[in-house]
Amino acid sequence: MATRKRRTHAEPKNKAGDNNARENEIKLPRASNWRTTDEDEINRRRVRAREEQPRIRNLTPEHRVFSNFEIHSRSGMTYYVEIRDLAKRQFHSTTVDFLINGLGTCKHVEAVISHLKARYPRLYARALDQGSDRIDIVPDRSGQTLRVERGLHRLHESLRNLFDSQGRIVQCSPEEALVLLRRSRDKNLRLSQEIDPWMQSRKYAEERWLLRREYEETVQAGIFPQQETKM
Repeated sequence: MATRKRRTHAEPKNKAGDNNARENEIKLPRASNWRTTDEDEINRRRVRAREEQPRIRNLTPEHRVFSNFEIHSRSGMTYYVEIRDLAKRQFHSTTVDFLINGLGTCKHVEAVISHLKARYPRLYARALDQGSDRIDIVPDRSGQTLRVERGLHRLHESLRNLFDSQGRIVQCSPEEALVLLRRSRDKNLRLSQEIDPWMQSRKYAEERWLLRREYEETVQAGIFPQQETKM
């Protein structure tokens, strides 16, 4: 007796899964293409963040999104990332790539963002829409001072008086202001991780200026011989 062949039907495609895959797909230019846009370069860092998946630790867990994070890379290095504004993409990272690429991000920043999206999707969406409730103090390099990047109106009056309407320190030096700001017990007040390196570079620049002035004065006084001055 002949056996009847069973009909086979193609399994329906998982459209929802395909759509999610398309949404999560990151478009990259060819490796040989050196004429890339900023978006291309940011996407490259997003891909590397997904591939490497560094270990991430929130240093101030009471602030889940707008916080400072410790990143342990596969290379064994430790870096620090600061999330200040998601919509305006205001971040800071201690990696060399962040400091020199001019993109305002790096693979470690993108790793933190991806981590936050996955772990706190609703909280992340609200943070993206509503912004941060923290009071962020950052360097103002153009004015060689400190300024409040956001939250000036939430700063205690005794400290708010140190700043002008643009949020820049006008009543004292950055060094004096830092002493007062560090005494504050406001848990929403955050001194950016950018400040200490900036203050150190500011100190070095001042020392170089003083040394040069001292040298020029000794040359004018005839203490140094002419040939040494030329050399």
